[in-house]
Amino acid sequence: MMTRSNGTASEGLCVSLKVWHPECWVIELTEKLDIGLIGYGTRTRPDGRTTTLYTIYADTEEQIVSAIEDIRRHPQVFTVSEVNQNHRQDAMSAPGNATKGLLIDHDGRTQISDAFLSRGFVHAEPVDGNNGYEYWTLLTNHSRSTVQILLDEICDEMGAEITMLGITEAAWGTGLGGLPLHRLTRRQHEVFQLARQNGYYATPRRTSAKELATDLDISTATLHEHLQKVEAKLLGFQSHAE
Repeated sequence: MMTRSNGTASEGLCVSLKVWHPECWVIELTEKLDIGLIGYGTRTRPDGRTTTLYTIYADTEEQIVSAIEDIRRHPQVFTVSEVNQNHRQDAMSAPGNATKGLLIDHDGRTQISDAFLSRGFVHAEPVDGNNGYEYWTLLTNHSRSTVQILLDEICDEMGAEITMLGITEAAWGTGLGGLPLHRLTRRQHEVFQLARQNGYYATPRRTSAKELATDLDISTATLHEHLQKVEAKLLGFQSHAE
């Protein structure tokens, strides 16, 4: 339990956000390319540059190779180095789920990270960029009303659009930073993200499989098939899932 400055006890909060902000190379590239980028923390140096470790994921190796060239050509990106991420992948990862580790030196002045960190938010899990948005899960000891005020400040300062997907009391182990999200195919990632956002895994459950299937324009049986494969991969049984 955390303590406020006046000495009274308070609960930490976990805040889940869907974020768009202008002039962000991750948002621009994931909107036009069939890839996702999971970023493992960043902070801008005094010279305005920052270096971030990413996992790039896609359905095929060809998409990965082509996307890396697009990343290299982006004017906000200075250098791209490929890194070995075997420690993040199981040797039995399903065929067609391509990933690669990238160490990217880029212009940090166009990123929104410092706007969150400077206001007392901290990462609960890596930032996931896909389909033209970034998905943030943050921890804070601010009150709920203060969180909204600070998010409004960030929107005004950065020209951002921030949708709060959820705000709950934080617990030890909050977040999915330990789960191998990079094992998921792009479609599986989309389905899992929607299920999480809509409270499918909450207790009590805030949405049904039928409602999720309707949102995705698929059958309930197909939804269950996607989620079974997602859960198998994330829980370490990915060799049984496609």
